[in-house]
Amino acid sequence: MFYLFLAPSGKLYLKVQSFLAEDKLFQRSNPPLLKHRRPGPKYPKYGIPAELWPTVVHRVLEQKEPLRIVAAAYGVSYETIRRILLHTHQQSGQQDV
Repeated sequence: MFYLFLAPSGKLYLKVQSFLAEDKLFQRSNPPLLKHRRPGPKYPKYGIPAELWPTVVHRVLEQKEPLRIVAAAYGVSYETIRRILLHTHQQSGQQDV
């Protein structure tokens, strides 16, 4: 059985070599697909410091700026701004946002 795998004249050895050659040709003609990053900053911010929260709340609630515009100004998602508003309302005793 081992004689089938012996290089360079073994039948299975030659078969494996032909499969490897075909695989190399296939890989050259079809480059691997690259997974693309999502658009956005390379090192995104994950939050806004707590000392800036009153300014954020003021901009959204009193100046009626949209969440997405405020979020873009701070380099975060609009969901982050929404969570800040939710947290500040819960702290002040209000239930609904």
